[in-house]
Amino acid sequence: MSGEERWIKPVVRFLYIVTSLVFLYMAAFGTFSDMIQRALLVTLLCPTIFLTNKLKFGKYSSLWTRILDYGLAAAFAASGIYIMVVWKDRILKVGGTPRMDIIMGTIMILCVLEATRRTSGKFLSITAVVFILYAMLGPYMPGFLSHKGESWKRIVTFLYVSTEGIFGTPMGIAASYIILFVIFGAFLEAFGTGQWFVDISYAITGRYRGGPAKTAVVASGLMGMISGSSAANVVTTGSFTIPLMKKTGYKDYVAGAVEAVASTGGMFTPPIMGAGAFIMAEYIGVPYSKIAVAAILPALLYYVSLLLSVDAIAIKTGLKGLDKSELPSVGGVMKERGIFMIPILCLLVLIGVGFSAIKAAFYSILAIVVVACFKKETRPNFQNLTEALASGSSSVLSIIATCAVAGIIVGVLSMTGLGAKLSYTMIQVAGGNVYIGAVIAAIITIILGCGMPPTAVYIILAAVLAPPLIEMGILPIAAHMFIFIFSCIGAITPPVAITAYTAAALAEADPNKTGFMAFRLGIVAFIVPFIFLTSPALIMVGGTGEIILASITATIGVLCLVAAFEGYLFHWQFAVPARICLGVAALLTIIPGIVTDSIGIALIAIAFALTRLSKAKKPQKSATGV
Repeated sequence: MSGEERWIKPVVRFLYIVTSLVFLYMAAFGTFSDMIQRALLVTLLCPTIFLTNKLKFGKYSSLWTRILDYGLAAAFAASGIYIMVVWKDRILKVGGTPRMDIIMGTIMILCVLEATRRTSGKFLSITAVVFILYAMLGPYMPGFLSHKGESWKRIVTFLYVSTEGIFGTPMGIAASYIILFVIFGAFLEAFGTGQWFVDISYAITGRYRGGPAKTAVVASGLMGMISGSSAANVVTTGSFTIPLMKKTGYKDYVAGAVEAVASTGGMFTPPIMGAGAFIMAEYIGVPYSKIAVAAILPALLYYVSLLLSVDAIAIKTGLKGLDKSELPSVGGVMKERGIFMIPILCLLVLIGVGFSAIKAAFYSILAIVVVACFKKETRPNFQNLTEALASGSSSVLSIIATCAVAGIIVGVLSMTGLGAKLSYTMIQVAGGNVYIGAVIAAIITIILGCGMPPTAVYIILAAVLAPPLIEMGILPIAAHMFIFIFSCIGAITPPVAITAYTAAALAEADPNKTGFMAFRLGIVAFIVPFIFLTSPALIMVGGTGEIILASITATIGVLCLVAAFEGYLFHWQFAVPARICLGVAALLTIIPGIVTDSIGIALIAIAFALTRLSKAKKPQKSATGV
């Protein structure tokens, strides 16, 4: 370790620990004002981005780049401290904006853009720069994009001094909900719950044909809902599941695709749904629990489809399950680590009985510490407690930078009126038709989702695409859930499927093959959102009977969809004519309604009749069953 690293690492670690402690304290005993709380989060954490993600020109960093890194970190901290000191005075101030506000605001904006570039890539930062230029060059824009134009002073004041820009709603959610749930996830991982997810999934599914792939589906779904990043989840669970899938006979690109799709689904799997549930609840103005309940059926259909697909692939390729001697027992895993279910159940129960998400997260973190005391190997000590605290804050870095730069984009949309113009234009182009509008929204969301984190995509597009969808007659929760799911699945959509490409690297597979296979395996996520736009029973809106019927028929539709794509379902093999019938039946049965369900069931009957008539050979049943 170099002399430079000897002092940087302890300083950064100290800031991470302090940040976690400060926000845990606020969760327990109350918060500061909105601006102070948001600026404090940025000031404590964002400067560390420049110390841990160092700038490089060419292969090696130089003395000058290190000096620049330190300078940016110091400037970022100074601009954050400045706004916390002067903010209350600026609320009451009448007259011109002080020059120092403009200087510090400019520093903050530049630092946010560079921090985001280092943590989330160029695309999001470039997008924010384009929006800032748009705000300045309004008079030169064509057609409906034209506006009066804003001065740099006005832009900086709006984005830096108010709670409409960098310190707007996205940062508010990050400083209240997201950081606490990321810390919760870090404590789960630090005290063994993450390994328990993998072990229990392995014990339950490993003995069935294609068992390692089913382990990946279950474990990655469980981990994905608390990790907040599908790509990060691939790296965490994929390092175990991908080699195991390859070892048991799955092709490298299939193994990568299964892991990518499973990890992506965790982003919209309740109860935590990455960070999206809290942001959505804030935007719509409904309890967080309602968002979590609405996501249950879409997430279940997604994972049922994926499990059936990997099972069908296992049948086609003759894969079998692992021998019991190679697997941990369910009883043994539960005896060893089953106690770590308690904090997760604690979280669900507290939210269910009416606790705020913030309080529920805080008490669930305490529950993790208490539960860990009962196992000698996980008993809390100074080292593992500080490790969990540091890991929590470090894991939220990219989300904070993303929320800050998303605040810039949303601020420009508000300042220039572009959001309202785009909404009006979208309604005009769609001609008021819900499905045309939904297709336009899905395309825009997927394009942005290919190159940007889901959280940022949702924050930006919720302000632009949700209002016109709602104006066309769609329920607010359905419109926002639609945008959020498509924001997530951009990560498995070619040609820039970030999560799939991350999995391909671990699998040493062709990225394009992995990306297209991931798209195919995750196809349900591209269909179901269109259905619940006009049939909200799939997001738990409606009567009990209506919801139950929609759940049953949608599940039948998913079974048919897998059979149509893979040619196999359980022990049945289907020829092309039957697969065509099943494909049409899938779409009809997923759509709730007596007519569509009746036609779909008739087509299913025809498909099985064709299969019987063609005397298609049924595959041999594996020794380990389904």
